[in-house]
Amino acid sequence: MKTCAIIQARQGSTRLPGKATIDICGKPALQRVIERLRAAKLLDDVIVATTTNAKDDAIISLCESLGCNYFRGSEEDVLSRVLEAARQFKVDVIVEITADCPLIDWTHVDHIVKLFLEGGYDHVSNVIERTFPRGYDIRVFSRDALELTNKEVDNPIDRQHVSTWHYLNPKGKQGYKCLNWSAPPGQNRPDIEVTLDTPEDLELIRWLFTFNGQGYNMALTCEQVIGILDTYPHMLEKVKKIQRKDYFQELEAAYEAQKGAKKQDEKVERPPETRVAKN
Repeated sequence: MKTCAIIQARQGSTRLPGKATIDICGKPALQRVIERLRAAKLLDDVIVATTTNAKDDAIISLCESLGCNYFRGSEEDVLSRVLEAARQFKVDVIVEITADCPLIDWTHVDHIVKLFLEGGYDHVSNVIERTFPRGYDIRVFSRDALELTNKEVDNPIDRQHVSTWHYLNPKGKQGYKCLNWSAPPGQNRPDIEVTLDTPEDLELIRWLFTFNGQGYNMALTCEQVIGILDTYPHMLEKVKKIQRKDYFQELEAAYEAQKGAKKQDEKVERPPETRVAKN
């Protein structure tokens, strides 16, 4: 079983343009994600899935300089992009990560992969019910499951989010055995956000890695980040005011709209009944 992290990365952010290659303490943000994932013991490889847009040529250059495998595909249909990357590199188990998570904790990756491999699940993640801080999102599923999902998905927004069909879509989740890994004591802090989405996020993440004045801390864990922010809560206040997209609400709204459209299609007027008089 070949187990690989596939990182979704692109430069086309409206709130933080070029964020995949933006500098975090001397290295591009995406490189920080790759380095932290490469520390995981249960991953065979780290692959970047980016788009065919010219602006993402910078991501390709970075991957080549790091000796990191990559795939280029659709910007909107992220499901197909991840699936094609898995096919190209013959991946059996996909660990879905986004480039927005430069603080990703490799120990979390190993734990969730172990749960998946030993538990007989179709999908294991830590976001079905959010208990960890935002910025530590991990989803693990087989390529076979994603092949099936690719045939089943009938909603464009699900294709943007790759694997939410498994646990959010009312139709899709009936067919998949999913497990949510809830945060252990000391890490159950869904109120904390350390994802890379805005200039304020970038300022916070840079500060977290260098707050002790000793330079970039590669070994910084989720629990340590929580401890730092509890000690310096004023730093977190800057990002708490940010209005972020809630993809759970976005998806639920799409499902309701889809359901309403289906009901409307079913409202077909029956022709008037014709009776033939008997002689």
